[in-house]
Parts: sequence; structure tokens; C-alpha cells
Amino acid sequence: MICVSVSHRNQLEKAVGSGAEMLELRLDLIREKPDKLFPAIPRSLQTVVTCRPGTYKDNERAALLKEGLALGAAYVDLETESPESFLSDIKQTAAYHKARVIMSYHNFERTPGREDLESVMIGCYERGGDIAKIATRVNGSDDILNLVGLYGLPGQKVILGMGPQGRILRIVGPYLGAVFTFASLEEGEETAPGQLSIKQMNDIYKVIDKS
Repeated sequence: MICVSVSHRNQLEKAVGSGAEMLELRLDLIREKPDKLFPAIPRSLQTVVTCRPGTYKDNERAALLKEGLALGAAYVDLETESPESFLSDIKQTAAYHKARVIMSYHNFERTPGREDLESVMIGCYERGGDIAKIATRVNGSDDILNLVGLYGLPGQKVILGMGPQGRILRIVGPYLGAVFTFASLEEGEETAPGQLSIKQMNDIYKVIDKS
């Protein structure tokens, strides 16, 4: 299952018609309230609401995420390093609306060793994640092997490699057990390093599934 990450309001209509099975609304990048976005999204299309730190204060981020959940988001993506005072109210809102919590860890510089990765994953579940999402910078083949190895552990997960060498993990993830994988709407509109477009992903999957 491919989730297209939407970073601009003017991408939304095209993203809805792109053939994606899920949309991620990057509220920190779109800078629109959810009530301006959800009317354009069919109920049949699952939605992830995400609001990374930096653009808004934490109380503003929390309000946006809770509004997205109230409007029908199926998932909310939260940073595993967030304080419990930020997480608790959002997790309660997600539970009330029967949405699932994605607890995310990002490392834009490197991939930790296998034991550290396992600890990070366990921490994602302990902090209330229904799904653990780990995205790290891949700098070599050992990083790929360590990340792939996480699929042998219990729990639902999404494991992503950032950077050019990490692209393979975005492609093979669904075949290894990832709940979904991420793509950009088009080339040049990536929201993470190494992200492929939905067209590129679908073209690759056509070749794999045909063989």
C-alpha cells in the first residue's frame, strides 16, 4: 500500500486522483487547517495526519492533529521523542475516534546499530504506538541489513531508509511486512530524502509483480 505525502494545498486534488491508497497530510508544510482539506478527500481514502515540530507551537500542533482525527483521519503520526504531556491528549483523541497511532523515529544523519534500532522500536510501542515507524539515513549496506532485520520482530511497522541508498527499503517494505510505504506525488515534491514518486513506485511494482 502506497501513501502519498502531501506538502502543499494545491497538490491535494491531484493526490486524490493519483491512485494512492493513502494520503499523508503534512500539516506543518501545508499550513492549512484540516477543515479546509478534508472536504476534498473521499471517505474511502485513508488519511494520515502529521505535523512535525518547527512550524507551530506544540499546543497548536496538538490542536491541528486532534482536529484532523475528529474529521476522519485513520492515522496520526507522532514523534517518539515527544513529551508525554504532548502525546497523551492526542492518543486519547485517536482512541476515541478509533484511529491508529504511528509512533515515529527519525535520524537524518545515520542508522544506529541493530541493538539500538531494536530498542527504538520497542520504545515506539511502549509510548503507545500501534505502528512503529523508523526512518534513518542509509550510508551503506550494513545499514540496510540492520533495518531489514527489524521486520523479523513482532509488531506492525514501517521501516524506511532515507537518502539514495535507502530507496530500496521504500520499495521492498510492503513485501517484507510494512503496513504501507511512502511516495511523493511527483519528482521534486519529496517530503523526505530518497522518496520516490508514486509513478516511479507503481512502475517498479508492475515489473516486480509481473515477473
